Amino acid sequence: MKYCSKCQMKVQNQLNNCPLCGQLLESVEFEIERDYPEQFAKKRRFSIRKSIIFLAMMIISFSFISGIFQDFQWNWVFIITAATLYLTISAILGSRVKRNIGPNILTQVIGISALSIIIDYFLGYSGWSLEIIFPLGLMAGTTIITVMILLNPKRFTDLVIYQLMFGLMGIVILAMIYFQVIIFRQIAIIGSYYTIITCVGLFFFADRQMIHELKKKFHY
Repeated sequence: MKYCSKCQMKVQNQLNNCPLCGQLLESVEFEIERDYPEQFAKKRRFSIRKSIIFLAMMIISFSFISGIFQDFQWNWVFIITAATLYLTISAILGSRVKRNIGPNILTQVIGISALSIIIDYFLGYSGWSLEIIFPLGLMAGTTIITVMILLNPKRFTDLVIYQLMFGLMGIVILAMIYFQVIIFRQIAIIGSYYTIITCVGLFFFADRQMIHELKKKFHY
């Protein structure tokens, strides 16, 4: 009987080396009691993702139970549910997107804006979600993307697509102002103008190499 002391496994053939690790096998005369080594047994890992989902289920279910059995306003039940769902999705996506932070920033801006609109709606809708939170979110996302490009110009082609998306959202805000969807205009105008002019400025000051790489990426 041949035996691998490293893998702690029996080998019942004529091999001289272990088929798993390549170590030279030993010839033994006694029977090894352990047929399967402990280190090859799969260990159960603590799942952070499942823990986040389970915690979200607890919070949402508790809010609904409070609304049913206690005098709890249903508007706040839906607000808590929406906020919990947003935080859950944000945490899961954030754990997946590590290297390319662009999608994470875009998701955060859209998610926070959508959450603020939902909260604003259930509280009677006074317009602060579209007039303040949405423009400020675009400004924050635009600033982060711009700083990342300035610190590492090589990431221009990877991040500029998200800057373009923020620029389009700035145009959407201008359209809302024109069609009087947004009444309180000051912050909305500043946010949309900042987002659009920053997007234009990136292309205006980009060198030929960056533009060339961008054309290659879009097959233009």
